[in-house]
Amino acid sequence: MNDEIKPDEEFILPQDLSAMAKTFFVQTEKPLQRKEGWFIKKGSTVTGVKVIAAGEKIREVQRLIDMFPLPNGKKTKAQDWLKCRGTAIITDGKEEQLKEIHWYQCENIGKVEFKTKEWSEQNAGQV
Repeated sequence: MNDEIKPDEEFILPQDLSAMAKTFFVQTEKPLQRKEGWFIKKGSTVTGVKVIAAGEKIREVQRLIDMFPLPNGKKTKAQDWLKCRGTAIITDGKEEQLKEIHWYQCENIGKVEFKTKEWSEQNAGQV
């Protein structure tokens, strides 16, 4: 991955995303999918960043390729995409919660589709 930070980048990322306990600073609030009115708190830090899937291992990689073209209109490649997770403070402006979040990212696109990992999803199928 290119370590260059673009001026319009909203996060500061560590060089190696595969190591546990990496962090990045949230400069602007990011809305969460499936949790209307909630967003990642501006000024907070996402901790424990880890890549959990890459390229063809991402179940929805073809959808991401189709949905997020490069600025020049060309399509990204599967190997350009990462699925990541970390822990962040989310808020609806009144209440704050510490949650595991997941997102996809591509070097030339940025980070997209932030979601929380709900406890019911985490424990599904466990006894």
